[in-house]
Amino acid sequence: PAMAPSPSNLASMAKIATHESVYPPAEDSFLLVDALAALWDDELARSRPKLCIELGTGSGYIACSNALLARAHGCGDVTRTRASDINPDAVAACRATCEAHGLSGTECATALGDLLEPHADALADAGGCDVLVFNPPYVVTPSEEVGGRGIEASWAGGARGREVLDRLLPSVRSALAPRGMFLCILLAQNEPEEVMEIMRRDGLRCSLVSSCNADEEALFVLRCDRDA
Repeated sequence: PAMAPSPSNLASMAKIATHESVYPPAEDSFLLVDALAALWDDELARSRPKLCIELGTGSGYIACSNALLARAHGCGDVTRTRASDINPDAVAACRATCEAHGLSGTECATALGDLLEPHADALADAGGCDVLVFNPPYVVTPSEEVGGRGIEASWAGGARGREVLDRLLPSVRSALAPRGMFLCILLAQNEPEEVMEIMRRDGLRCSLVSSCNADEEALFVLRCDRDA
């Protein structure tokens, strides 16, 4: 079984809200939080991001960890984390997870909606987000399984596991602030090289920054950076 990272400045597995229709933290969540923690230890502590957004938050483990990392690195009053999901039970779970960790609604706000849509006002106010995070539904499934509102929304990715992610990709660059970054989980079957090529055509710098094997599948963290 996967071991969750357990430093005090990450969300505690014991305080994660659970619900039968909400995706619980798993290997992909831990891989993404490890990448975020490494970034906070280094460049994010220096750049002091104003707005961080997690799409498809599920239980809220990643968004809550990000807000706790911001606080631990002296950015609690600077960094606003926002988390959204298309599943109302997930939004409720994320709010409960944040409250269990003592985070205010300012430190980590939750919203119901599809991809970037519930963040339009926040993005406009901030001039884009500094960190955009997505653990998308990446499992290869029949297309008709994509787009539900229950737990299947958290994993059903349709053809090549890319149908939801491919709807987001054209909007990533404009959602990022200058020097903002996009972090995303990809499976080998999602064809990471092609995803990077799409993002490079939009002028973003891309690399695979970390990986792990879960259930005999290779998982990667994609990082895309927008230059000033």
